[in-house]
Amino acid sequence: MTLHATRGAALLSWVNSLHVADPVEAVLQLQDCSIFIKIIDRIHGTEEGQQILKQPVSERLDFVCSFLQKNRKHPSSPECLVSAQKVLEGSELELAKMTMLLLYHSTMSSKSPRDWEQFEYKIQAELAVILKFVLDHEDGLNLNEDLENFLQKAPVPS
Repeated sequence: MTLHATRGAALLSWVNSLHVADPVEAVLQLQDCSIFIKIIDRIHGTEEGQQILKQPVSERLDFVCSFLQKNRKHPSSPECLVSAQKVLEGSELELAKMTMLLLYHSTMSSKSPRDWEQFEYKIQAELAVILKFVLDHEDGLNLNEDLENFLQKAPVPS
């Protein structure tokens, strides 16, 4: 199954709105994890990721996965939400999952709310649906599977 285009477009709009790198047009452009690391630095307000950017992709991926695991509501859960192997294989769905979780962490940890007005209404609505989904399912035992199913299905028209 593949990532639904509307969900992918909304996530890419959010990534591009951060201006941490040149605009990306496809989820697969996130595969080297450098943009994810820059987003994590923005969330933390640090530059700790700058050293990681010089490392191979596998170490950058470990850094991002570690961040996502540490910042879970229930970090004691041994299940990692993202398959590093699938990311390295170029799974659009895994990359979208990482983006979705970073959007969630960014929104929840933000001391200054983002200006959602910059997005057209459809994108705002889709980002809200994505955030609500993670909020509603973060306690679930099958969050990994739930995220995949959510990213594959078409949004309900508003």
